[in-house]
Amino acid sequence: MFDDFENQEDRTSINVLLERFEQMINKDVPVFFDVEEFDDIITAYTDNKAIPRALKATEIALNQHPYSVVFMIRQAQLLGASNQIHKAFEAISKAESFEPTNDEVLITKGSLYSLLNEHDKAILCFKQALKNNDDPEEIFMMLAIEYENKKEYSKAIMYLQKAIYLNSSNELALFELAWCYEEAGKVEESISFYNELIDKDSYSVSAWYNLGVAYNKLGQYEKAIQAFDYCIVIEESFASAYFNKANALANLEKYNEAIEVYKQTFEYEEPDAYTYYYLGECYEALEKNNKAMQYYQKAIKIEPELTPALYAIGMIYDLQESYLESLHYIKKAIDLEPDNDNFYHSYGNVLHRSGKYEEAIDAYEKTVKLNPENYDALLDMSSVYFILNDIDMMAEILLPLVDEYGLHDTMIAYHYILYCLAAGKIKEATKTLEFTLAHDYDAFIDYLQQEETLINNPIVTNIIRLYDKNNEF
Repeated sequence: MFDDFENQEDRTSINVLLERFEQMINKDVPVFFDVEEFDDIITAYTDNKAIPRALKATEIALNQHPYSVVFMIRQAQLLGASNQIHKAFEAISKAESFEPTNDEVLITKGSLYSLLNEHDKAILCFKQALKNNDDPEEIFMMLAIEYENKKEYSKAIMYLQKAIYLNSSNELALFELAWCYEEAGKVEESISFYNELIDKDSYSVSAWYNLGVAYNKLGQYEKAIQAFDYCIVIEESFASAYFNKANALANLEKYNEAIEVYKQTFEYEEPDAYTYYYLGECYEALEKNNKAMQYYQKAIKIEPELTPALYAIGMIYDLQESYLESLHYIKKAIDLEPDNDNFYHSYGNVLHRSGKYEEAIDAYEKTVKLNPENYDALLDMSSVYFILNDIDMMAEILLPLVDEYGLHDTMIAYHYILYCLAAGKIKEATKTLEFTLAHDYDAFIDYLQQEETLINNPIVTNIIRLYDKNNEF
């Protein structure tokens, strides 16, 4: 039953002890156990998460050994784990009265303060515990976590570094350190630290890995790839190194290479939803939408609520003019992330393209309500009002944008020309068109070919021909 003990002999011994203890409880017959035996009994119950039984054991242990500080500490720890904080403090205070400088007493007391979010008191206890502790790595970690909770990341970094200097293989410390560097805005500083670790131990896979992550965050993707390659040389089965290397390759737009590296992760761990999603992104970037769709579908099969994949599927269906399917998947993404204005904006665009104009307006309004700065949605809404021949509403939306941003923005200029022609303001439309062509001819032509509302308007085409030397438009 209790498998945490080292060998069969140990397991047999602890099972005999537990049987004796259980008989004592059930028959209410006192049985004496020495300190070592009680310690084994409490450990066995604790390791197997039988906390009420472990607490009962500490209670009886203290009845038989009333001056044992060890059992007072164990009792306080178990009470704290059971969220009986007041009783836990009573137990640890009693232990402290016997041994006020005992580092385990101080660590336990600090941990209880931490549970109450009294971080300054916890820090004071942990610092006092350092004075009488020959192996401070664990205390350094505890201090770092308290400073993280206080958002004092520079101090957290200092203690995490102390822990890592003692044990360069401390994975948790390295993970927390990377997070603190990012939260403190000191990712560049982290690179110096990781290189220092590598100088001391060139085979530290964790140092190489975190170095690669830091380079990725700084956009130094070539250096990131080099760091992840070192990880893979040291530990060939390190799936996270492959995954992050693939991310770096994708960021460099080396999509075919990224695809191969993402797939290598499957040799060392089960495929997960995000890896499938990123594979889909790579195939989509290569304009292999059918292949991309396959991987997005695999992603949501594993994680049905993965909104980026649901949204991506919806956008591919939109490109294929399968509007009902597109709306279905984008709506799923919206239901899971109702505060995402980009989802609502795209949903409005698909409704717009599928001729559901009133619903499109509603989606655009929700977009702008979520993000008033999303003026693209306002422009798209103005286009719908143009289609509905509601020029007054078009003006109400569009003219404030013209006033605020001017006509140097190609999209605003395009919609303003559209409005002027619809409102019969031919001179203003002509003037704006001439200004826009002179200001940025190529951008306007590109946009005109995407948004074809004006493409056959004779006023527009005649003016464009004046600027088109080859008369090819």
